[in-house]
Amino acid sequence: MHRAANSLGLVLVTLACWLYAYHLYVDANRSLYAEASDKRPAASANVPPSGPIASGPAMDDSSDGILTFVHASDLHISKYVPQGGLVHFQHFLHTALPLISPRLAVVTGDLTDGKDRQRLLSQQQIDEWRAYEHALDAANVTTRFNGSFYRDQRGNHDCFNILDEQASENLYSAHSAVRDSSGYLLKIREPFGEYAFVASDACPRHGFARPLNFFGALDASAMALLEQRLDAARNANHTFLLNHYPVSTTVYGRHSRPFAELVRGVSVVLCGHLHELVGGLGAQLQAFRAREGYWELELGDMKEHAVYRVYAVDNDLISFVDVTLPLAPLPLPNPKLLDAVPPPAPIAHPPVVLVTNPKDARYLLPAHEPLHRMRNSRFIRMLIWADQPIKSVEVRIDGVLHPHAAEYRGKEYSVENAAPDELVKIPLWTAPWDPTIFEDGRVHQIEVTAIDAAGKRGYSHTPFTLGDTAMPLDNGARGGWIMRQNFADMFRISGTASYLLMSVCLLLVPRIWFVMQKDPVAWVTSRAILHHQDHAHAMQLQRLVLRALRGGSILTAVKPALALVAARTKFLVLSQFTAQVCLAGVPWLFWPAYFFAMSIAVLPLFVGRLIPSAPAVLGSVYTYGIFIAGEWSPLLDSWTYALATICSLGVLLLYLAVAVTPPSLFYSCSGTVPWYQRRLIRYAMATFVVVYLGLPTLMTAYAYGWISIMLGFGKAWLLIAACLALYRIDWQKHGAPSHGLFPQPSSPAAISRSSSSSSFM
Repeated sequence: MHRAANSLGLVLVTLACWLYAYHLYVDANRSLYAEASDKRPAASANVPPSGPIASGPAMDDSSDGILTFVHASDLHISKYVPQGGLVHFQHFLHTALPLISPRLAVVTGDLTDGKDRQRLLSQQQIDEWRAYEHALDAANVTTRFNGSFYRDQRGNHDCFNILDEQASENLYSAHSAVRDSSGYLLKIREPFGEYAFVASDACPRHGFARPLNFFGALDASAMALLEQRLDAARNANHTFLLNHYPVSTTVYGRHSRPFAELVRGVSVVLCGHLHELVGGLGAQLQAFRAREGYWELELGDMKEHAVYRVYAVDNDLISFVDVTLPLAPLPLPNPKLLDAVPPPAPIAHPPVVLVTNPKDARYLLPAHEPLHRMRNSRFIRMLIWADQPIKSVEVRIDGVLHPHAAEYRGKEYSVENAAPDELVKIPLWTAPWDPTIFEDGRVHQIEVTAIDAAGKRGYSHTPFTLGDTAMPLDNGARGGWIMRQNFADMFRISGTASYLLMSVCLLLVPRIWFVMQKDPVAWVTSRAILHHQDHAHAMQLQRLVLRALRGGSILTAVKPALALVAARTKFLVLSQFTAQVCLAGVPWLFWPAYFFAMSIAVLPLFVGRLIPSAPAVLGSVYTYGIFIAGEWSPLLDSWTYALATICSLGVLLLYLAVAVTPPSLFYSCSGTVPWYQRRLIRYAMATFVVVYLGLPTLMTAYAYGWISIMLGFGKAWLLIAACLALYRIDWQKHGAPSHGLFPQPSSPAAISRSSSSSSFM
């Protein structure tokens, strides 16, 4: 009865902790969802009207019906980084924009770097913001087209270390082009249609210092504003949604409609943030969301790669080309002082070629584009921007020279009420063709080579098909997999599952099993005999496999090899469970481990000055979000911290359980572990504690104050407990301490003799 009461008490305490943890989770995510009284009646889905798709003339050789805009991202203007950043951005302003002369230029965040000299801590640097503002003024982009030419928005670096939008550290509100942290809605009206650009701001309401500022979030109020803007853009031919964070790295709340329903009227989502990752992993961070019907196109950074993207909407067919500024080397060196960077002279730029008809078969938008216009068109259409007159244009289809020469049909025009010298360039080249020749269901290739008067060469290679089915992008290994994920669900599910597995399988069940044993020593002895039998059986199977392989009979070795894998798996699982039961019988190890397992669920992982510019405001990092200034920020960054803590505690529990278990349970042949193997295992575990617990704890204290050590329940306290446990078990100089309630089982020889005369199930 006493054992049952102990077990029941442990279960009840655990369930109470988990119920409170669920309460914290609900409370942390409450800001993501509007209260019932605040919800508006659900409106119809934001779908585009059928007019622009169903109607319209066939595409001829006219330059009418074309809208162009340029996208750049992640400038990272820095006073401490010696390369890239400001110099690249200035070349973009003084070379790329005059070359393309688009109707609109948009920049999706991370305008400044916002780090200190060591690039470990984060803070808003007034010099960086002044350099950005001076660059805009020198290029005269903020006033062009009556202020409708240039748009920018915040990225996570632009909201580092900012308590709220009213804080003096919010330099975006004073030195940017838009200056409205909530984003914007811009409608461009042309004779051939209306095009909407909606920028949403997913920066957290409280801008934490790095590294707690990687993921974005749109709470219910931000979603209400986004919903309002997207509803206002419902009648646009195309709607472009701009955000610094990709959809996969953003937590979306809900007002009256979920995000997946809101974006059904969006054609393209433009974003940045991920740069190009590492090792080519982010070379093509693009994904088609078939369910919602939009393309998400992430753009590499201006900071190091000096890349920008040119979009053209030609008779409502959307095409784009990525262009790298012709700078050598990359990244370009910066002067030591930001104010010593004069506006650069335009540099020679090779022609930029973009084929708009036929459109790239990989990026079709059947729900938003009039794809039938390609089948009814009479001309190949291509835009060729050049800083010198074009000398020749060569078109090849499937490797065969096109029989008709390309001719210039471009124009320049001015926006209403704009200055006379503020022009939009539409450098259209066309060549007659018969699209019915290529209506065979196959993917064809069109290649365009343009050479200007200075001999500079531009090239475009575009796959196309005249059907309505897009060609697979096949970019899974180059970033597509990342763009298609839902990291919010991934972290929440994996964090919850790993926590439950760790706490239930490594703590609760072993403890209950231990408590329910009348004679734990006898149980351990019987388990040692069973494990010895399993080990002997596995060794016999291993000999059979080796004998079959030496005889050259691979097929004969398959069956015993599979049996060997099953036997080894059984041995590892059962012997590890026995070790966990032994750990449950060591009070000075089990109860601290249980405390840390429960604290992950109900206590903050650490408390610190998460916004150093407001040192009096402390923030608490829970698993489910960050609590600061009386409200929750449900960021995924806290889940990454929790996952690291859960994994660290799980590894410690697995190791400590084996360390306190009699060696004969695992080394049935010798009964002891070789000294060098013991030393290597100890060094490996010590390295793990230093790398995965010690260094992050010190970094947290360095970034958020030493108070995070004193109130670091899930970080600093766990580190101290791990060091004490490892020292007492592995590194105590005066002999190994008593490892618990279990004496050393019988010697391996005795176990072997006992196993031959005993039977245990």
